[in-house]
Amino acid sequence: MTSLDPTTVAAIGRVLADGTDFLCVGHQDADADSLGSLLAMSDVLERLGKRTYPWVPAPVPGQLRYLPGFARVNQQDAPPGAAVLAFDAGSPSRFGDLRARIERAPVVVVVDHHRSNQGFGTVALVDPDAAATGELLLRLLRQLGIPVSPAAATNLYAALLTDTGGFRHDNTTGDVLAAAAELARLGADPGWVARMAYKSQPITTLRLHAAVTAAARRECDGRLLWGEVTRRVLTETGAGMEETEGLIDILQSLDTLVVALLFKEAGPAVTKVSARTRPGVEAHQLLAPFGGGGHARAAGAELARPLADAREAVLQAARELVRPAGPPPVPAPDGAGAGAGW
Repeated sequence: MTSLDPTTVAAIGRVLADGTDFLCVGHQDADADSLGSLLAMSDVLERLGKRTYPWVPAPVPGQLRYLPGFARVNQQDAPPGAAVLAFDAGSPSRFGDLRARIERAPVVVVVDHHRSNQGFGTVALVDPDAAATGELLLRLLRQLGIPVSPAAATNLYAALLTDTGGFRHDNTTGDVLAAAAELARLGADPGWVARMAYKSQPITTLRLHAAVTAAARRECDGRLLWGEVTRRVLTETGAGMEETEGLIDILQSLDTLVVALLFKEAGPAVTKVSARTRPGVEAHQLLAPFGGGGHARAAGAELARPLADAREAVLQAARELVRPAGPPPVPAPDGAGAGAGW
């Protein structure tokens, strides 16, 4: 693994050494990278005699209950002077109802891998080339000489596995596989984590994914594929919104694909969008005009618009990018960052 900037690492080391209480936070709609990273940091700091308080904006994602330390999330509030350790978010807005708490904290350390990161925080460790924030955190802990326990290794492995789509995305590099092997040696069980992440779904999730996939629409000779999660389909399948995790990865498996989009009806006038792209279209640039961000191959946005309005606006932008004639581009092994962070 490549070395991190020594000045930034030293600054983070001082924060960790000098502090006693740490509020470890992840972004709204927390995924395994965000939650796994904050739980890993919480674990290693507790073993060093520190006090940590793991939090994510509600609701806590029940599908991630297999992560070690999950039962502690959102259980105990941090004291007012606690330093904040923020994981896997490109801007303060991604922390939802925790944003005000973060912005008034005396010290904020940011660890993130989003290309759209706005550079917030007192100290920011940002590497868009990292496949996952969990990979970046592992490099940080190694450089600081902080031991990684089996519990922390499991959390970091889950972060790495899911943000590479099970080591199938373009961001799966030799360094990523080396990090996975190191985490396995440190106590993570790859087979168990994969089973919990991908093979332990309730029947409602299977029904939801089947319904949305069956209704998906192809456009532009198969270059564009999109689906939507409405309140109605959630009711019909008995699923919750958190069960949409992984749906976008099903859509992006189409052979002719350039852009895959998933629209979620989060409220009467709130629509969430996930985008996945192939080389030639940058996902974060596609969603940037709608207030979104993320990576070259994976991005997301939340629009204050009803589903139909938001869908048409984003689809029009996507159509403009995929209309040129000719066969879809063949992905090149360039290691471009993908990551699921949205």
